[in-house]
Amino acid sequence: MTKRRIVITGGAGFIGSQLGHKLHQEGNEVVLVDDMSFGYDDNLVIDGARFGTFIKADIRKQEIFEIFKDTDTVFHFAGISALPVCQENPYYAIDVNVAGTANVLEAARINNVRRVVFASTSAIYENNTDFPTRESDAVSPYLVYSTSKWQSEQLCKSYYKTYGLEVAIIRFFNVYGPHQDFKRLSPPLTSYLIKCFLKGEQPVLHSSGTQKRDYVFVDDLNRLNVLCMNHPNAPGNIFNAASGKSYSVIEIYDTLALAFKTDIKASFRPASKFWDKYPKLFEGSKPFPTSLLEKEVNKFSLGDTSHTEKTIGWKAEIDLKEGMEQTAAYAMKLGL
Repeated sequence: MTKRRIVITGGAGFIGSQLGHKLHQEGNEVVLVDDMSFGYDDNLVIDGARFGTFIKADIRKQEIFEIFKDTDTVFHFAGISALPVCQENPYYAIDVNVAGTANVLEAARINNVRRVVFASTSAIYENNTDFPTRESDAVSPYLVYSTSKWQSEQLCKSYYKTYGLEVAIIRFFNVYGPHQDFKRLSPPLTSYLIKCFLKGEQPVLHSSGTQKRDYVFVDDLNRLNVLCMNHPNAPGNIFNAASGKSYSVIEIYDTLALAFKTDIKASFRPASKFWDKYPKLFEGSKPFPTSLLEKEVNKFSLGDTSHTEKTIGWKAEIDLKEGMEQTAAYAMKLGL
């Protein structure tokens, strides 16, 4: 296998670091770029050893033009993904997620990067009502995070059509697995539960727990990332990274609790209180509507992966029980 120089923005994050380790093991020169706003140094150590080359850098700055020199593939994962953080700081979110993507694409173009793989999100489907959602479906997101990702997708399409830059877009559904971030203020469900179980604390969940979303294991996702780097049919396409199965909050809770061998029971409170740690959102004469917050908490997601399977031969393989067992085993080994 030919050794390639591969740059991963957001390389100190959960998914980027796992992909970086995989590509490093395959003999590639891996460069992990992160400004450490949401990345963690312990993600850069796997099985007791550091891997790749880490560069602390901001994707919005000119410095990435130098970093991208002689690079074959760029995986652009850097961005702000916590919905309330984006909603509370829209300028910051658009600056990083959209302007940052524009800078990454331009740096790739100038440096003759062969291919860019962009991490988008299933949140783009937030207002869709026909399921499972397909990449060809019309979308109309309006929350700041999902809107910023949709805008970034348009930039990717622009560079593909205007310059012939090979760009593949992946819409990540709910990704979980070892190394998942449970340190940030607003972690995803599985990370939050892990943190509570490790501390022996009772998790506080929102709404009824019957709401369902599509979860995909990180190793399955990274198989798709590698396919998008290599497959001739990937450029110009959007792919759903989904399992094609939806699981309720209660199912996720029970599966992870079983893996942790804990009998801690969760408590529930109204969905309207989900973003209580972000009071700025509810200030002023036009506060964030609690009806939208309740809609977000109770949002259903289910991705269609037939296009992904037909075009580049990928589908998820790890079921929820196996994935949660691996996730719990790693968390218990690592500890807090």
